Amino acid sequence: MRKRKKRNYSFRNSRKNIFAILGDNKKYLMPVAFVLAVVITVAIALSANKRMKESATVVAEADLGSTLEINEIIPMSENAYDDVNYLINEYYEASANGDSETIASIYKGLEDTELLKAVAAADYIEGFRNITVYTKPGPVSGSYVAYVYNEVKLYDYDKAVPGLETLYICTDDDGKLYINGDIANASEIEYLRQVNVQEDVIDLNNKVATEYNEMVNSDEALAELLTKMREGLQVSVGEALASSEATTNAAAEETSTEEAATEATSEESVVTVTTHTIRATDVINIRSSDSETADIISKTKKGEEFKQLEALANGWSKIEYNNGVAYVKTEFFEVVGEETVEVSNDTANEESQETQTTTDDTKTTVKSSDTGKMKVSDTVRLRKSQSTESEVLEMIYSGSTVNVVEQYASGWAKVEYNKKTGYIKSEFLTKE
Repeated sequence: MRKRKKRNYSFRNSRKNIFAILGDNKKYLMPVAFVLAVVITVAIALSANKRMKESATVVAEADLGSTLEINEIIPMSENAYDDVNYLINEYYEASANGDSETIASIYKGLEDTELLKAVAAADYIEGFRNITVYTKPGPVSGSYVAYVYNEVKLYDYDKAVPGLETLYICTDDDGKLYINGDIANASEIEYLRQVNVQEDVIDLNNKVATEYNEMVNSDEALAELLTKMREGLQVSVGEALASSEATTNAAAEETSTEEAATEATSEESVVTVTTHTIRATDVINIRSSDSETADIISKTKKGEEFKQLEALANGWSKIEYNNGVAYVKTEFFEVVGEETVEVSNDTANEESQETQTTTDDTKTTVKSSDTGKMKVSDTVRLRKSQSTESEVLEMIYSGSTVNVVEQYASGWAKVEYNKKTGYIKSEFLTKE
């Protein structure tokens, strides 16, 4: 009988993960990546085959806080820095033990969902073996790009499974190393993208991917175990999210009377509204909603500027476009201006309603064959309206059946579940 590990729970505000940033460049590095039921710990590239062009370069270090330029391909170093090795071993030990408090202190900017996955995955993981750290210089002084080879020993499987994880390591003001999952600087993002398509990095990814694929393809029991783990993690994370939301809602209800009185007073007052002007750093798709499956309205030109109406928590920006609204990925834009004006609450509310009306008018229902009984492929939130900011009506767990009423070009679907009608992202729907 295996021992159940003690977990320490602590949660931080959701912020952008470095893997989300690198994920948008997966066409260069990792067209197909697997996650060993965890996890933040076992992500590898499967079919990366592009190579860095033969342009010579030198990585010149700058002062702390300034970025580096890639002028030369620098080979990876193996286990070259004791302090980096110590940090990574501490991180993996905490992951194996489900110690969320230690993980959160080491991995700054890690999203709550990923933290929940790490804690839940500890029930399946006995430990990590043969950890080898390959490093390249990072984009700022005191930073590293680490490629961590590890072998995961599962409780219910005799052999250790190989994996590879990419980590961006920085130094804080006190000289202490930490894993940075909250990168937003465009120069750093571009540097990391270029490093991750260098030949030695792709060769390492392919080597580990080959080892993993051969192991899984030759052992049906391992493949089945990984599938069960993945399904178990989805349920565990979904339940934890639901529990967290229930606690938050209960706390909100206790102060609802006070807030209502405050809102009644503020509705008659003047409010300050700040908007930003943002500039495209590349040619980027302009979409009809905040989803990569939504319709592409147009494309930006590099250097083209837009009025940012709202920076959404999911990494998208709502922009003013052709007398209406549209959406773009925030990470590919830089703020170049700011405007602050004072308006009455009535005016602000009217503008908000007009924006909603404009958005609603652009909805297009897709063919009726995409309606009826369908399953959800992952744990999702049933929301009151077509927005990731709207009220959550219910948690729908992976494998549940919903009745799809309509699907929209915006990437959302209207569904019925558990006697409630709301909206989920269409990308999580599969036919039964």
